[in-house]
Amino acid sequence: MTPNKQYKSWLAELKQNISTVRLQTSLQVNANMLMVYWYVGKQILEKQEVHGWGSGVIKQLAVDLRKSFPDTKGFSERNLVYMRQFAAEYSNVLITQTVSAQIQSSSLFKISWSHHTLLLDKIEDLEARLWYIEQSIQNGWSVRVLDYQISTHLYQRQHKKKKTTNFHLTLPKEQSDLASQILNDPYNFEFLQIGQDVSERELETQLTNHIQQFLLELGAGFAYVGRQFKLKLGRKEYFLDLLFYHLHLRSFIVIELKMGEFEPEFAGKMNAYLNTLNKDYKNASDNPSIGIILCNSKDEVEVEYALQGLPHPIGVSQYKTMHSLPKNLRDKLPSVKQLKDAVKEFNQLQKKHLAKAKSKR
Repeated sequence: MTPNKQYKSWLAELKQNISTVRLQTSLQVNANMLMVYWYVGKQILEKQEVHGWGSGVIKQLAVDLRKSFPDTKGFSERNLVYMRQFAAEYSNVLITQTVSAQIQSSSLFKISWSHHTLLLDKIEDLEARLWYIEQSIQNGWSVRVLDYQISTHLYQRQHKKKKTTNFHLTLPKEQSDLASQILNDPYNFEFLQIGQDVSERELETQLTNHIQQFLLELGAGFAYVGRQFKLKLGRKEYFLDLLFYHLHLRSFIVIELKMGEFEPEFAGKMNAYLNTLNKDYKNASDNPSIGIILCNSKDEVEVEYALQGLPHPIGVSQYKTMHSLPKNLRDKLPSVKQLKDAVKEFNQLQKKHLAKAKSKR
């Protein structure tokens, strides 16, 4: 059989299979559409391997499939390349007589094609890609949110080899594992674009002013309770920077913001806060409250020793903001005062220009 006849025979078979009851259904249904895309990609891989066809076959196939399925927008040349990659990356998906069971059981068919193309473009590591797929499903991430999480390296931050916490010593294993999963290191606060000399209170204000993005960075399950939450320890009053309740952990989460490097006394103070919170506010059905100390920097050995022996679960993480740039680059950027002066000068020049233009009329 000549290459041309081989291609025509395959094309007829491919179109027939796309149209069968087994694979077809309405292509607007996401899971079935993805199964068809996987099948087409698998076919391209197999035929290229068997017949030695090059990339030209994809271009021709795009023309022929669009002609045969004019109401289906997914058969562009670019999309067929993605289908081939999709099948190659997830080659263990099998098309059997129980296609519906495959669709129901596999996470691959529970996110959109746009999610998949984004992941194929940006994530090479299969384990990381599968993790982002699961997180997209669990948290209902849109493509835009997924793109944000990838750009802030959420997988790497949540899978850091050593996290500075005592969760494993103070919580039951199941809750300890979940608490570790919700802790990022570092946290990315670049959306704030704050100045170099911002105070802890200003940082707190900025985070609450951008609460939607802050909650996105914290992750699913965080419910905002309030800022400067008052606690009474003996005759003194103390104020928690930020207080949350985690819906999956069933725990209060205290976040304390520190502008400088971690100091051991931060852990002792947080331990006292958690003790008071558990005594005065935690319900019988709630799990132990958890403290998160966010610092500009930390010495992991110092943190480990500071947390040892404390009875309450505490984690210490760093955060980064927009001003965390290399010093040689930071020094070349204008200060806030310089920017304000420049705007003022621009406004004055604009007024002079308008006045001059009016006088010439």
